[in-house]
Amino acid sequence: MINAMGLIMSDKEIHINSLTDKRSISALPFAAKYRLIDFILSSMVNSGITNVGVVPRQNYSSLMDHLGSGKEWDLSRKNDGLHILPPLMGRGIHGLGKGDVDLIAAVGGFIKRSKQKYIILSDGNMVLNIDFKDVIDFHMENYADITLVYYEESNADRNLFFHTILEIDNDNRVTGLEVRPRRPKTKNVYMNILLMEKSFLQYLTDEAFARGESDLVKDILIKKLSQLNICAYRFNGYVGCIDSIDSYYRHSMNMLNEEMREELFNPNRPIYTKIKDQVPTKYGNNAYVENCLIADGCTIEGQIENSIVFRGVYIGKGTRVKNCIIMQNSVIQDGCDLEHVIMDKEVIVRESGRLIGEYNYPMIIAKGAVV
Repeated sequence: MINAMGLIMSDKEIHINSLTDKRSISALPFAAKYRLIDFILSSMVNSGITNVGVVPRQNYSSLMDHLGSGKEWDLSRKNDGLHILPPLMGRGIHGLGKGDVDLIAAVGGFIKRSKQKYIILSDGNMVLNIDFKDVIDFHMENYADITLVYYEESNADRNLFFHTILEIDNDNRVTGLEVRPRRPKTKNVYMNILLMEKSFLQYLTDEAFARGESDLVKDILIKKLSQLNICAYRFNGYVGCIDSIDSYYRHSMNMLNEEMREELFNPNRPIYTKIKDQVPTKYGNNAYVENCLIADGCTIEGQIENSIVFRGVYIGKGTRVKNCIIMQNSVIQDGCDLEHVIMDKEVIVRESGRLIGEYNYPMIIAKGAVV
């Protein structure tokens, strides 16, 4: 157990086609049986954090159903545990803004009541497995006021426009922040994870809230950069920031790579999720499966390659599925041909249907559709 609490800002202003029409980004299914929030929540629990607040804004019924009492993460406790904190119940009920400052101010009562000294803030759309004990040790060794967690994007072709970029000196101190830069000076990508003392966060957000400011990065971090010792902790593990169809599809397909999958799903630091007891998947006599992640409860009669299949999916005879993501309880009837498709839950593809997308532009089928 460490002397820190967690606060997950689960509902970023991110819209991923129809996949987030009725669910928050944090509740988006990933890797055959998980949701995106499972990764940051499991990282906190594995680091010894036993007091976690989740702050949703809208479309959070799916997220609340998934998290429940928190028992799968050992957070169903008499003291501390998991707390779901709809912000409209708090301070921001009149004219709640869209920024992190507004959300933190709205749940200020929960933060104030918590007994821990430090607080870790994070978004809920990151795919990673991080040990926050190392972050706290780094924070204390550098006598930091605030520690920002970042990773270095080595792929020069990756678009960094939608991210915050850090400039860092040789003493690990942040000397500059660029928000959505068109020509970033570095490839140090801020992961929207930060650590500081809880009381200091309350002071900074109360000050910003009183001035009508709402953005944690622009209105606090950038303005306080020269006054505070803001340090940067480099995370060297697997990082997937899910903020677009491209990033969701790409990082999902990465889970078919054994090395990447083993790095993320470390048996010493397991990723927990809501348990659904189902029978093992049934494979027909003519089924063919190559390089796939397939959850329980499925019936596979056709051919599947390089695909991710969630619980309860039916793949008919003579059907070919390649480079696809098929979510829970979908039915693909006989003789179909699917390639580069992202299919939401409970979709039906009729007999002999043909759906073909591209790697850079996968086809999206909305929840409950019949095609």
